[in-house]
Amino acid sequence: MKRRSLLEKVINRLAIGAGVSVFLSELRESYAAVSSGSNATTKPPRAGSRGLVSRKVTGSRYVMTYEWTDRLKRRWRSEFALDRTVYAEAVQEHHGYLGGFETAKTSRDVERFAARLAAADLITEDADRPIPRTVRFERAIEFVRSLEYMTDIDSKGVPDYVRTAEETLVDGRGDCEDLAYLLIGILSHPPFEYRTAMVILPGHMLVGVHKDDLPAAYADTPTLPGNRYVAIESVTSRPIGSFQDKPVLLIYNDGVEYVDRSAIADATGDILRNPSEFQTIADLRG
Repeated sequence: MKRRSLLEKVINRLAIGAGVSVFLSELRESYAAVSSGSNATTKPPRAGSRGLVSRKVTGSRYVMTYEWTDRLKRRWRSEFALDRTVYAEAVQEHHGYLGGFETAKTSRDVERFAARLAAADLITEDADRPIPRTVRFERAIEFVRSLEYMTDIDSKGVPDYVRTAEETLVDGRGDCEDLAYLLIGILSHPPFEYRTAMVILPGHMLVGVHKDDLPAAYADTPTLPGNRYVAIESVTSRPIGSFQDKPVLLIYNDGVEYVDRSAIADATGDILRNPSEFQTIADLRG
């Protein structure tokens, strides 16, 4: 089926108010149909292009070492090992937007990583000081932001590819949705256990964290439409609660939390003209 008819099928469902919760997964299917086959392999790309991630093979595992700096210039280090077969199986599976979101929230490997991240080493003279809840929260966000942003065209050679959180950890890179899924997975698991959502803007994805779960320091942070979630960018250093000046199309947790059908209708013209627009963003780091 041609790209335009696939996308119009999605748009028609939205227009009549039915099937909103499958918007993301059907749009993903449209992209998959356009792609003339993925060049994904079961071997991860070279890591550490920005000096933040190193990876080695030890027996049947990939062993990653991450180093990053938070907004207060504190330096952190963490290590994590993942079985190579887990990575290979993830690459071979088909992942939609909803599937990427749900998998990140339920993955045992991401749960293990969240625990490792909570115990990350502080590489400064303050290493023995207690780590407050706010610092742990910010440390998780800054870790994900430290990973390399790269579009799917550049990293995979296809208009759209949904990495699992495990793939992103091993690759050390991803686009806005890949990095959003990883942050969602980390924050959803112990010791964080926040209620999280994926937030869709035209051409972009954000992370939403329930306002009642945030550390006290963020109690007065502005909320997203619907007044339940606070926005967190996974690819830029915007303050928590701040995001691109674009309309919020959809907020999804276990179901649709918020939807702006008129904004979706306005955005579909751009999607029809360029289906890769969903994962293309101007990465304005710093």
